[in-house]
Amino acid sequence: MPEANTVLKPFNVEEFLSPATLERADKTVAEIFGMMLGLEIEVVETSDLGPDTPESDERTAVVGFSGAMRGSCHIRMTAQGARSVASAMLGGAPIDEGDDSINDALGELCNMLAGGWKNDTPGLSSECALSPPTVISGRNYRVRMIKPSVKASRMYRFDIHALQLTLCCEDIESRTDE
Repeated sequence: MPEANTVLKPFNVEEFLSPATLERADKTVAEIFGMMLGLEIEVVETSDLGPDTPESDERTAVVGFSGAMRGSCHIRMTAQGARSVASAMLGGAPIDEGDDSINDALGELCNMLAGGWKNDTPGLSSECALSPPTVISGRNYRVRMIKPSVKASRMYRFDIHALQLTLCCEDIESRTDE
């Protein structure tokens, strides 16, 4: 991290909105799912996933960015998808529905995805820190950033499960609080 008297160059929102953001995300997702989980994952159009089911339990993990970029990385999937991720992280061991390792695994997955994307993005690797992950579970909920931000989002499929990855970036250049 930079010293306290060093002025950070804010991450450019226009760069965040470029196609390179999702290309880096796709690369990071494929690497982590392949190497860490032993699972194949592919980008899908949302229309290929079938109808939304707000009745199903879902889990969202959130990791925050601070420093040259303020924002967050969210991953969202069904409770069964999260259970599948936890099982893969534990070498294929069966996981009970209420096991705490499900939230731990989902939080760690989000942390790896956020860190991998950040480290692959010029200007962010050493100039941006990550928060510890937070995991939310329930039905038909929304996760929102308090400050206005821009978003880049992508849907993926692994096995029979879907994963939604959303990256949010606050426009630091227009902030007046510093």
